[in-house]
Amino acid sequence: MKILGICCSPRRHGNSEMLLEEALASAKEAGAEVEFITLSGKDIRFCDGCDACQKTHKCHIHDDMQPLYARMQEADGIIFSAPVYMWSVCAQAKTMMDRTYALGHGGLRNKVGGAILVAGR
Repeated sequence: MKILGICCSPRRHGNSEMLLEEALASAKEAGAEVEFITLSGKDIRFCDGCDACQKTHKCHIHDDMQPLYARMQEADGIIFSAPVYMWSVCAQAKTMMDRTYALGHGGLRNKVGGAILVAGR
């Protein structure tokens, strides 16, 4: 079983990353193959709503999201971690989620998912 951990925090080595690393360590201890990816420092642009991907199942925007599509499709399970800003996930998480629209309706079907959200106050 492959588990992909995606840390959506713009900050490196923060609480979102630390908690995701703990979750991945537990999955690895249980026998899973794990991979950690951080969105920090990556160039992932906003979806421009062109809808071309609904025919091609590929996004025309070439940025750091392209390798992430393959990793997400190869994984059996995906754990997302993100800080909560202004009562929602951070912009990096929302942008990445919006861009998965390019995978079509079945692109991430039959995957186990988990979320780690970190908030203060």
